Amino acid sequence: MAQTSTTVQETLERVRTLAERSGAAEAETYFEFITLAEARVREREVELIQQSAITGLGLRVLRDRKMGFLYTTDLRRNVIDELVLRTLALADQATPRDENKLPDQAFPPQGNLEIFDDAIAAMRPEQLIPLARSLEDNAVARDQKIQTTIDTRAGYAIGEVHFSNTFIPYQVFRSTVAWLTCTAVATDGSQKREGTYSDRKRVFLDLNTPERIGRKAAERALARLGAKPVPSTKAPVIFEAEAAGAFVGGLFGAFNGLNVIEQRSFLAGRMGQQIASPLVSIVDDGIQRRGLGSRPFDGEGSQTRRTVVVDRGVLARFLHTASTARRHNVQPTGNAARGYDSLPTVGPTNFYIDSGSSKPDAMIQEVPRGLYVTGTAGFGFDIAAGEYSQQVEGHWIEGGKLVRPVEGVTVAGKRGDMLLGIDSVGRDLEFRTTFAAPTIRFKELTIGGV
Repeated sequence: MAQTSTTVQETLERVRTLAERSGAAEAETYFEFITLAEARVREREVELIQQSAITGLGLRVLRDRKMGFLYTTDLRRNVIDELVLRTLALADQATPRDENKLPDQAFPPQGNLEIFDDAIAAMRPEQLIPLARSLEDNAVARDQKIQTTIDTRAGYAIGEVHFSNTFIPYQVFRSTVAWLTCTAVATDGSQKREGTYSDRKRVFLDLNTPERIGRKAAERALARLGAKPVPSTKAPVIFEAEAAGAFVGGLFGAFNGLNVIEQRSFLAGRMGQQIASPLVSIVDDGIQRRGLGSRPFDGEGSQTRRTVVVDRGVLARFLHTASTARRHNVQPTGNAARGYDSLPTVGPTNFYIDSGSSKPDAMIQEVPRGLYVTGTAGFGFDIAAGEYSQQVEGHWIEGGKLVRPVEGVTVAGKRGDMLLGIDSVGRDLEFRTTFAAPTIRFKELTIGGV
């Protein structure tokens, strides 16, 4: 990066000190530097290779319970000095709020979360091309019905976050992430179907191989050939792990402390109650080793942690920034998400349903007639009302076996009933995004088909 960590620290401390001397009761500086690179290949030709860098500084000031916030990507001294004066002027125009106070608890440094990989940091954009080509080659080699791909890419990102405020000393962390993704196209006569598989990891050697990812994408495309809707019914529904992770992602907003305060969560007022099956524990873990959402501190300097939000079916905790925690009269949970150009909001770290004890194959074998969901589409969540209705695809189950591909159907239910109706949780938990879950089985859902 253009500046060393020492130079960034000096800049942040000078900005914060200038803000305080100019009338801010509290000041916060947040500096972010990100380098991204990605290569995209189709039919072995390089469609795109790109590299970009993002650098920015955000300043938040408070006085008389009023807040001002501005950011800049121009780090020249005179520009930053002007930023301080303009941010203070904005604060003067703001409405006072009791929760306007910066976090003031400093903590010992976290242990090594292993979120930075020297191998990714040393990569160059041109090294991504053979990886993307290998994805495509392996997809096409899987079956003669796979003739092409429509989205095959490899990429990486390297980031740094520097932070300080009036109460919390300067902190910094570095992180990396690499990804591989492939969307294969299966063709059978006039019918075409797509299948996608991808992986993201903090450490390059943890990634699934291009061979596995390419072949998995091809297998998903092949499995969709001949898919048709099924008649509308009520039946057990199994969400395969990746689809269950998407379901969990849609559930996150119900645990957002701000949504709870503003009565926009169906879980408001349910603390300490049984809201899910005893088989279900839901965790937000900001200190998971090599976790895609792990970091030593959050977007406002609070220490991250492992928070159990649902403990064996019982609602145990909501997730908070410092502001929402103050309004709830609880401690922050380390869930302030932000960039240099935004204020903190409640966001996930590594949010997941904890692993169970069932074998996924056995979960299918126990169903005489039902639906096995492998993918979801569109938006299916009403967090305030607790309603769920989403288009899905997968396979129909007869006699404990997957017998035919299914598409063009919806599954629906009340969130509360759905969570309480989970009767089996798999042991195949895997983290390829910040939302994850093992295979889960709902005792009965409404299936809308033909």
